[in-house]
Formats: sequence, structure tokens, C-alpha cells
Amino acid sequence: MNEDTINDLKQFITTTVSQQTSDIRDDIEKLDNKLSGKIDDLSASVAEAMDNTNEAVDTQLKDHEARIGRLEQKAA
Repeated sequence: MNEDTINDLKQFITTTVSQQTSDIRDDIEKLDNKLSGKIDDLSASVAEAMDNTNEAVDTQLKDHEARIGRLEQKAA
């Protein structure tokens, strides 16, 4: 092989690898965006579930406090 053929092959290989790497990068970026959306959805769901649980516990706590207050008044 002469020098020109070797340089052409080097250029071809470089271009091919660059295109393949670019395609992989695009796929990874799409996957990253999709996963970020899923994580955001999951985080929102967990936050909502925690809020609902906290509200239920708070309601139950207030009910217990009222009942204890009534029992204390009866005992006094």
C-alpha cells in the first residue's frame, strides 16, 4: 500500500468510528432523557404518597389528642 491509500484508510476509519460514536451518544442522551422523566414521575409519586400518609397520621393524631383531652376532663 502506498501512503495515499493508508491516509485514505485512516480517514475512513476515523470517520466511521466518529459516526458510530455519535450514534451511540445520541442513543445514550435519549435514554438519559427518558430515565430522567421516569425518575421525576417516580419522585412525584413518592412525594404525593408521603403527603397523603402524613395527612392521615396528622388527622389520627389530632383525633387522639381530642380523645385524650376528653378523658382528662372526665377524670378531673
